[in-house]
Amino acid sequence: MTEGSAHAEHGARSYLPVGAESPSLAADRSADASKHSGRTGSGRLQSSRTQPGAWIRRIAVLGLLFAVSLPAMAADSSDVDSLSQSTGAMSTPGSLTEEFESSSAFEDDFSSEEESISDDIDTDDQSDKGGIGIVGGFSGVSSFSPNNRGASLSLDKDLTSVVSLSKDSGILLGTFTAEGQVTAGCSFYNSDGSISQSFFGGTITSLNSTNVGYVVGVDPFGLVDVMSGGVDGPVNALYCDQGTNQVFVGGNFTSTVAGLTNSIATMRSSSTGSMAIYSAGSKSWQQVPFLGLDGPVFDFAQYEGSVYAVGAFSSTVDNATHVPLNTQPLNLKACNIVGGNNAEIAGFTDPRNTICSFKRDQADNTWLLRDLLDGYMTINFPFKATPSLLRLMNTVYDGRGTKSFRMLAVENNQVLTMSYIDPDTKTELFCTQGCPLAHNDDWQEFRFVDGDAMLANITGVMIKVDDYYGMGGGLNKVEIYQRGKYYPRVYALDIYNGSPCSTLPLRPSSNFVGAWTETTAASYRGTYRTLTVNAADVASAQVQDSVMTMAPYIPEPGFYKVYMMVPGCQNTNTCLSRSSAHVLLMTDRKLSKLIQVNQYNVEDEEVEVARVYAPASTSQFSATVRISLAPDGVVNPQATSIELVVDYLRFERITSYSNLNGVIQLNPDLSSSDQQTQAIYGPLSDSLPEDSVVYSVTAGISNTTHPDSTLFLGGSFSDSENGYYNIAQYDGDSIKPLNATGLYGTVNSMAFIGTSLYVGGSFNGTADYAIALRNMAQYNTTDQIWYPLSGGVDSPVTRVVPYSPFGPNVVAFAGGFSTLYAVPGTNDANITVGGLCMWDAADSAWTSMPYIRSAPTLLFADPWKDQSYNFALTAGSLSAVAALEADGAVLLSSTGQIESLNTPGTSLVPDYQNRLTVNSGLWYAKDNTTTPVLIVGGQFQTQDGATNLAQLRDGKWQKLLDGINGEVLSINNAANLLFVGGVANITANPDNGKLSGFSGLVVYNVDKDDVIGIQQLQGPSDSDPSAVRVNKVAIRADTSMVVVGGNFTTAGGLLSCPYICTLDINESQWSPLSSSTLIDQVTDMLFADKLLVVAGTFKNGTEPTDYLMTYDFEISSWANITGAENLPGPVTSLTPADHEESAGMYYIVGTSSANGSPYMAKYDGSSIIIADFTIGAKSTVHSILLVSRSRIPSSVLGSTSTLSRRSDMPIPSGYVLAVSGDLYLPNGRRASNAFFYDNQWAEFLSTIQSDSSPGFINSVFYEIPPTNVYQRHKLSVALVILIAIAIALGITFLIVLIGLVYIYMRNRREAAATASAASAALAATAGGLGAAGTTKAPLTATMLGAGTTATSGAGAGFMAAAAAGATTGAASMGAKRNTQGDQYRNMPGVRDTWAEDNAFAGEPVSYEDINPNTGRLHSGSPAGLASLALAGRQAAVSSDTYVHYDEKKGGDTKYAHHDDNESLDSIFESAAAEAEAEEKNLARERAESASSREAAIGAVAAAAAVTAAGARHQMPQPHHYDSESNLIVADSGSESNRYSRSSVYRSDSTNPFEQRMALRESQGAFPPAGPFADTEDGLGHIPIPRSHQLDAEHSTAAALAGASPAMGVSTAVSRDVMASGKSSSKNLRRRSETASTRNTDGGVSASQSPSSRPSGESSTDGSSAHLPIRDSLKQYPVFYAKFTFSSRETGELGFRAGERVFVIDQSDEIWWMGIVDHGSDQPLEQGVFPATYSIPVPLTSH
Repeated sequence: MTEGSAHAEHGARSYLPVGAESPSLAADRSADASKHSGRTGSGRLQSSRTQPGAWIRRIAVLGLLFAVSLPAMAADSSDVDSLSQSTGAMSTPGSLTEEFESSSAFEDDFSSEEESISDDIDTDDQSDKGGIGIVGGFSGVSSFSPNNRGASLSLDKDLTSVVSLSKDSGILLGTFTAEGQVTAGCSFYNSDGSISQSFFGGTITSLNSTNVGYVVGVDPFGLVDVMSGGVDGPVNALYCDQGTNQVFVGGNFTSTVAGLTNSIATMRSSSTGSMAIYSAGSKSWQQVPFLGLDGPVFDFAQYEGSVYAVGAFSSTVDNATHVPLNTQPLNLKACNIVGGNNAEIAGFTDPRNTICSFKRDQADNTWLLRDLLDGYMTINFPFKATPSLLRLMNTVYDGRGTKSFRMLAVENNQVLTMSYIDPDTKTELFCTQGCPLAHNDDWQEFRFVDGDAMLANITGVMIKVDDYYGMGGGLNKVEIYQRGKYYPRVYALDIYNGSPCSTLPLRPSSNFVGAWTETTAASYRGTYRTLTVNAADVASAQVQDSVMTMAPYIPEPGFYKVYMMVPGCQNTNTCLSRSSAHVLLMTDRKLSKLIQVNQYNVEDEEVEVARVYAPASTSQFSATVRISLAPDGVVNPQATSIELVVDYLRFERITSYSNLNGVIQLNPDLSSSDQQTQAIYGPLSDSLPEDSVVYSVTAGISNTTHPDSTLFLGGSFSDSENGYYNIAQYDGDSIKPLNATGLYGTVNSMAFIGTSLYVGGSFNGTADYAIALRNMAQYNTTDQIWYPLSGGVDSPVTRVVPYSPFGPNVVAFAGGFSTLYAVPGTNDANITVGGLCMWDAADSAWTSMPYIRSAPTLLFADPWKDQSYNFALTAGSLSAVAALEADGAVLLSSTGQIESLNTPGTSLVPDYQNRLTVNSGLWYAKDNTTTPVLIVGGQFQTQDGATNLAQLRDGKWQKLLDGINGEVLSINNAANLLFVGGVANITANPDNGKLSGFSGLVVYNVDKDDVIGIQQLQGPSDSDPSAVRVNKVAIRADTSMVVVGGNFTTAGGLLSCPYICTLDINESQWSPLSSSTLIDQVTDMLFADKLLVVAGTFKNGTEPTDYLMTYDFEISSWANITGAENLPGPVTSLTPADHEESAGMYYIVGTSSANGSPYMAKYDGSSIIIADFTIGAKSTVHSILLVSRSRIPSSVLGSTSTLSRRSDMPIPSGYVLAVSGDLYLPNGRRASNAFFYDNQWAEFLSTIQSDSSPGFINSVFYEIPPTNVYQRHKLSVALVILIAIAIALGITFLIVLIGLVYIYMRNRREAAATASAASAALAATAGGLGAAGTTKAPLTATMLGAGTTATSGAGAGFMAAAAAGATTGAASMGAKRNTQGDQYRNMPGVRDTWAEDNAFAGEPVSYEDINPNTGRLHSGSPAGLASLALAGRQAAVSSDTYVHYDEKKGGDTKYAHHDDNESLDSIFESAAAEAEAEEKNLARERAESASSREAAIGAVAAAAAVTAAGARHQMPQPHHYDSESNLIVADSGSESNRYSRSSVYRSDSTNPFEQRMALRESQGAFPPAGPFADTEDGLGHIPIPRSHQLDAEHSTAAALAGASPAMGVSTAVSRDVMASGKSSSKNLRRRSETASTRNTDGGVSASQSPSSRPSGESSTDGSSAHLPIRDSLKQYPVFYAKFTFSSRETGELGFRAGERVFVIDQSDEIWWMGIVDHGSDQPLEQGVFPATYSIPVPLTSH
């Protein structure tokens, strides 16, 4: 089973490698998150995006977690565990927060050790995402080409192989004999970029047993084009012109083989040196316009529409010696022909029958000799000629014919040398006698070999028949052609022009106007024309119109010398009559040239008229020459007549250019109309120095400021004057240096990519010695600077190629080098290479290469084109070739392309035993934000010394950990733990016997870079420790369990767990499974539907052997699998069927026990189905994987239609099975990976090993996350300390923040309550029912009465009655306490619960009136506004809190207990302590005026009581509860029953306040708590306000009590009470006076004189304004307390509302420093207080 399959069984989310995480992966994760949003419980995380308040809960829960975890962490920081949400290693940032968002997060106990399960991974099809890893035993990988021919190639290194390479495939095009090398190549392409035909050149002489002439063409299907025999010498360069479908061939040859062998007439003219052109369409050689070059050609390039050839040449060879022999036929009909020994057969006796014969062996068409006799034919020319070619057609009449002959010159009977092409050997043979003639009816050609000394100006030839067939010899046809410097000619006597039976398209011609006559002189060999006129008429129109017009036949365009044959005047003794001729040359459509030629020569003379370019003659145009008598010619004065003579014009081909100096340009369109006016070839506008040798040429751009194309020339040349050395650039006008210099050494090859020129050769730096460059360099045309490529190479570079199959930015360097030097000055190591390396121009780094075993002699590629395909060609004595060099691992991208992981110097290398095999691989990433790292294991080494285990980081294979000296078979990971299993390799130290090495299993913490210590697996006690073998490590999802299977028997030497064992990753403890029937090693495992499927050998007694069983962890039991008994042999691999509709399916691969052939089966959820697996028995299947069809190139599977399902073993629609191993497919092909579907095979990958043997693939796996596991992570001590500090600071901050908020809210409430109470009272006295918030002046009794009278009904009456009832109730209470005080003084403290809103209604408090959130009474209770006045400011602080203290504290000091953790209750207690202290200070005042006040108040109270009773309002009664929280019903006859109980508060109440107070009471006696004043009986009651020095609120309450008609008291009493309580309206009451006040005897003071107070005490209304200011305080500004402020911390200054405060520091905006003076006998109090609590004027004036 593949490692990737093991991962795939637990999930299918994929991740992209390199680089750089791809955008498609982020989108996948977002989609996954969206799928899970809103799901809670069972490990499902709820997305915070759907919950607006999630962040608040996160903060709160985190704070709580940190708070409760701090003690545990502080106790033992070295053993603190943190929560691990393990998606394997893929936990995401913020996962802890998300975990607490789950529905169960608030229900769990927060402890130092917690476990969780990560969010379930959706099992969507992930094979469409990310990369697929492929590992095995190989060094090169190719995919099969669309025609299924290409693959990784194992080649015969004794032969020369030619291969085409694409980015992922290779095709063997052919092999050559070992004697030849391929050094040149080019290709033609189809519209999609695929190769249509390739051509190779070099020193090759045969291809696939077919003879070739140094150059050959091959198409992708292996069809060979021998190119008509090629050329006769080595080929150095080829260029395929896509536009014209022509192949330009350059080298060291003299001619094409076709020219030499097909026709003796053209063998010296079709290509006469170093360059030839082949038409791939017509499969024929084309005539080179300039016939050839005088030196070798080394390279071609196209630049601005022209093809440039460079080499070691200086001139063209298009001269008179290299012309076709068959273009100037002699008109034999104008010749005198005679025969000897002619036959006596009628119609066959005349040798002239052979001239222009059109019939075959008929009378008057054939010449025969006499029977059994030799004979001859003599041909006498009418003029001197230079014969070049003899063409004969033999006769077969009546079995006769000529068997051999010889040629003789007529004038001297000299035997002439002839040559011919041997029909069998296709070679040129020579003869002087016995020249053979075949007995057939074909034309047979013979070349006149002798030079001009022998052949020039001969007058005739003789054909001598020496031997014959049958009864005698004979001939059917005869043709003779002339050539040499007499070619081509046009005669003035038209009968001599051409032959009437010629097959040429045109013949030369001449015609004239005027009195031209024929002239034959005895001393002149030939006849010419003469124009004779009177001397006086030379300038006349008639004479000037007498013109001879001559049209030569120009067979080839080119440059010619034009000669005019002028017969000597002595021939006719007319020297006095000679003058000059006007010769008008019209050699093209646009140009004419007039030349005057003198004819004063005595002897015969050819006069050179001009040198011109002449196009080839066609039916549309042919050059013409017009000759006339010059009107201004010099004439002898004695002459009476003037003559003009013309015999012929001769056009002699001359060399076109002789100043090429290594470069020539040519228009590739040889039929271009441009050649009608000019040559379509020529030199550069600016020439290189003489003797320059140019080895390379390429086109590019010069720089950004001059973007025009530039031609770069490299080789061996120099021009010190112009400043270039061995390399230069040509811009169309001139040749210039590169960066004002050049290179110090020879340039062999160049390639232009992007904006840079890449150069290779044999050089060591720039010519000015400024930059060191070792055999390779980069010239950037933008900044015009030379750059080295690393440190260069150790030997010359022979070829630089833009390797387009790998993209537009890759350039390849090839040559005989073996070392790539590191950058000088760095610590990098040199890299060993095999004559090939590739540079990525975009990354400026060496990159991956094709796998080419042995240095290639050819590497060719055209520049990159934006097409589907880009191909390259390679050739050499190669032993192996593949598209990609890949040492054991490659990737299959999301687009179906194979990607190599090799780069020079970083690839995997064979181990010390020359083994290189990768068995397993996976991707590891810590979380979703990090790039996954590929980890592989097997048998290999890395460049940095690691063995058998490596990781790919930054494109380099690097060491992961040491000590893995055994073969790695399996890799898996759980969270951040990496499990490496394989073959143990334990060795003993010879010195101490200590064992060391790989034990078969290593657990490695990737994050900590540390190996986890576990007990080793072991075999039997007597076995070799190295026999341990771990074949598989499987992860049980959502647990901390890892299952290990292989060949072992125990763990740690004690625990028996044969062949399979489990390991807890948190405890590092081994545990066995329940007893099994395994008798041999476990080969593979997987989890399917929560069951562990185990492949191995199970044997139970005599029962049949099972090879597959399942284990259920829930019941700890093994079980058989239905259909497993039918498996034909051991199982070798298991693969989950991830994409099936039902879970628990998997595929099975094994080996038949009968014949060793592989088989395949599938478990469909209920039983095992064995597939019809048609594969060769010799195949080895290592793994299978279900792959989405979208991941496979369409060319591999063909149609894109949905795959069908098979009935015997269904494959999911849209998927195929990727089968890997070493496969022998039914079609005879051998593959390393193929796709199986619908009982069909589609081969995909072929691999090759370094020894050229076929490779194999072990595993194919997806980029997927690991299995979800439970894992605990221990935090480091430093991290724990930091967390503790952060938590402590956080908690402190929260506490301070909460305190500040509370203080702010309480102060705000106090101020609001005070203002509301006062305003309400004023509003009530004025008769208003809704003006509680308005402040009014104090009301008099008269005002109150008026208001009451004016107020209607219940409103006013109720307000008055309420005030009176409150006063009466208070007085009655006081009296009662006087009588019963002693009785109850020592009773346990009881607490009265009063409904504050019902205080005047006399109704008991109900628990429904208490707010459950705050523990306070509802503000909506039906209490009158007068109750606020009665309760005063004290109610604003504590009206909804009821506290109690057990006994009166002795002394005059305040209750000073301080609690560091001061709560809300303690704040109230502090307020009560203030009230208590105030009461003690006023005790004396109450005692002195008690008797006078009791009478008045008692009367008022009595009247109020009567009124209250009449209104059915009663004072509220306290509720009492026993220890069982039962209400104690009041009994008037038993005081003990009324007050004796265990608790006043119910502990089972739903009211939180009631619960807190019950708990507080159970802890002991309450401290003094306000705002209740103490009494002698120790009972706490709502105080009654004092009547002395009442302010506006007290005045209002008293007025209400005395003004009500229902009270039954006199207005005078009320006025007395009001009067006795008058006080300054400018003073505010103290905080303790905001509620009613009790004294020890139960009486209530109606008035109290300020003089009765102790000295130094502030006035009871809280004002200290009447006290004199001490001298020490006069320097400070005086402020007045706006509110009462109770100090709660040391350093704070407490005061009552209205008190005087001396401010000594106002530097802070919030807190001021001040002093309060309570009197001269009291110490000054100093502290800080809120600035807003004071105002600069007294309170009453504000």
